[in-house]
Amino acid sequence: MKSRTHGTQRGATLIEVLVAIVILAIALFGMAGLTSAALKYNQFTRLRATGLSLVTDYAERARANLVGFADYAYTKAYNPSTRAAASEDPTSPRGACLVDTSDPTSPVNTCGAAIAAYDQSQWLTNLANRLPGGTAYITPELTAAPSGVSGLPATRVLNIWLIWSAIEEGSGFGRQEQLQQLCPAGANIADEASVNCMYFRITL
Repeated sequence: MKSRTHGTQRGATLIEVLVAIVILAIALFGMAGLTSAALKYNQFTRLRATGLSLVTDYAERARANLVGFADYAYTKAYNPSTRAAASEDPTSPRGACLVDTSDPTSPVNTCGAAIAAYDQSQWLTNLANRLPGGTAYITPELTAAPSGVSGLPATRVLNIWLIWSAIEEGSGFGRQEQLQQLCPAGANIADEASVNCMYFRITL
């Protein structure tokens, strides 16, 4: 006996299959874009956490050496060709210094600058190793206590800009322009330079 085929039954045409494939491809491309954006955002967040750790380390070094506070400034112009990760610490040994408190009214302490130079050299090496092409621009502020107020110490502030090579994820979230605006004017960074900057203001 021959089976009957109803006229309403039919298979998918080639055009319908192609349309379904196109729709599926568009959906997959969208998911791939979201995944890529999430990975970029995670990497950017990791770099920010690294930057915060570095700034905290530098602030603690300066806090432990208030005598040499002014020497923690680092205001060299931006030069990408001189910054590279170092496999070995090139920090020079701390220079000789003198501490003489035999006369309490006029103590002598020349160790502040030597310790600051050592701390800064070591910290900049660590910065270049932990952030791609990392460097910094640092200005200290020292505000004396108001006159007539006894026992109030001077206020010490470090303005720290971290500068590193731009990463691709910066542009994916519209962050690149914002981060470039955070770069310090004194670093003389060209407008076309591909860098990111983060600014921190630390009160010691």
